[in-house]
Amino acid sequence: MSEMSAQWKPLIEHQGYLRHFWHPVCTLSEFERANASGHGPMSVKLLGEQLVLARLDGQMVAADDRCVHRSARLSLGSVCKHEGKDTLQCPYHGWCYGETGEVKLIPACPDRPIPARAKISKYDCEVRYGIVWVRLDSSFNCTEIPYLGDWDTPGMKVIVADSYLWETSAERRWENFTDFSHFAFVHPGTLYDPFFATHPTVNVDRTNGELRFQLAPPREMYKNLPEEAPMGDFTYRCSMPYTVNLEIKLWKDDSKFILWTTASPVDEKTCRNFMVIVRTEDNQPDHVHLAFQKLVLEEDRPVIQSQWPIELDSSELSVSTDKISIQYRKWHRELSQAALGGYEEFKASLLTEVIEER
Repeated sequence: MSEMSAQWKPLIEHQGYLRHFWHPVCTLSEFERANASGHGPMSVKLLGEQLVLARLDGQMVAADDRCVHRSARLSLGSVCKHEGKDTLQCPYHGWCYGETGEVKLIPACPDRPIPARAKISKYDCEVRYGIVWVRLDSSFNCTEIPYLGDWDTPGMKVIVADSYLWETSAERRWENFTDFSHFAFVHPGTLYDPFFATHPTVNVDRTNGELRFQLAPPREMYKNLPEEAPMGDFTYRCSMPYTVNLEIKLWKDDSKFILWTTASPVDEKTCRNFMVIVRTEDNQPDHVHLAFQKLVLEEDRPVIQSQWPIELDSSELSVSTDKISIQYRKWHRELSQAALGGYEEFKASLLTEVIEER
């Protein structure tokens, strides 16, 4: 074992607190394309658990992707009717599950009573912002689907991009998006002029389950960047644990551009990432904005996927300009410990306000 490996210790040891949050698992468009019916089923993975999604009588359902009979993947089955109601049918022996997760039909013995244990675990599931969200543990019930600004504001154009996978942790992905110091080195000429490598520290507040902060990059560098770069004054609202709502007041015309992203923890080593762009109508086609963001992501991806260990490491050295990630890591540690103490402790940690003096 190397000296570095011997010194490594995960920053967050108890991951169970993440089950209390809402996480995205796919876009609605991805779900509807996954099956010719448009209603599923579809297989997704969240926090290491295999889930099946299906739309039954108009309701999106998330449940364990495993038949209680002989453990076949329900996501390989189909949505079909039984007694006029939609059910999810297992591909192996045809057992049919209703929207509550209970078996409604066992074709091999239709006249026999259905066993009481013939039921799969079902989870909270909602569609919002054109994205399917799942919460694995609703026992605390004090978390909400994250904020997305101007989603339904008249005069704003919305793009919901397809999700994408990165071989890194959701925490690493979040920190990448909110790390100002890397711009000059990973995105020279794309998002930043390397001449302006230094930046001031910012005030970081906690309020209503969000980290909030603002940044005003140097305007002088704007003339050296591509026209499609959304440069301006940045206002961040970051819903815990993995969502960033970045509202930009564009320098070129004072219009509004919102770049929203969230990382979903597929497992400890992989995250599925989601992006929504909301902007004032600018007469540009959507693909121009998507192409630029994909360019930026491809500059980031190899660097972020090179970080090891993949999990946040307690031995990493931080400096003053890492203030945002320091506060972010601190809050994650507090939430992980608070969840062990129960609902009241977790809610207090999530919702207590911490406002820095100006």
